[in-house]
Amino acid sequence: MAHPLLRAEPLRAWRFEDLLDSPDDGYRYEIFDGSLLVTPPPPMPHANLVYRLRRALERQAPETLAVCEAIGVLREDGTSYFVPDLVLFDATLLGTTLPALPPSAAQLIVEVVSPSNPSNDLVLKRHGYALVGVAEYWIVDVRTQEVLVLTDPSPTGYLTEEKHTGSLRNDRPFSYEIDLAAIFA
Repeated sequence: MAHPLLRAEPLRAWRFEDLLDSPDDGYRYEIFDGSLLVTPPPPMPHANLVYRLRRALERQAPETLAVCEAIGVLREDGTSYFVPDLVLFDATLLGTTLPALPPSAAQLIVEVVSPSNPSNDLVLKRHGYALVGVAEYWIVDVRTQEVLVLTDPSPTGYLTEEKHTGSLRNDRPFSYEIDLAAIFA
């Protein structure tokens, strides 16, 4: 059997269906506008930060919302597919057979800046999530110990951005307050 990421057919844009046979090797396989993105598994500090954020959100989120890791977000045409560090969505969707979340279902996406390729989270995914209409996108940067909250998506990017240090609180998509010093500790 050929390696699932090698294709014998002529070059064309990658689509979600092409990832269905990707190897279970710990790497994250994503697609942005038909281009394949492969990233290594996150190091332990990255995983620890994601874990702390997830716990902080889960403690405060209503039971009607799910806070999950490794849930893909798929653009309807199949040419963009991201696997964010965390995604918040209606918990009833967990009982469906969807292959991934439609972008409109993601109420919040959280990415911790990748040490191996920060531009994926800071530039590429920032543009990609805005383009498909993800309502709120957090970029968590351990280097600066801040969270950039992006809202009001448009085809040209997010229209509103706020930097947070120390604490992060809001009433959307639910009422929460997060002690960022504890998250970054």
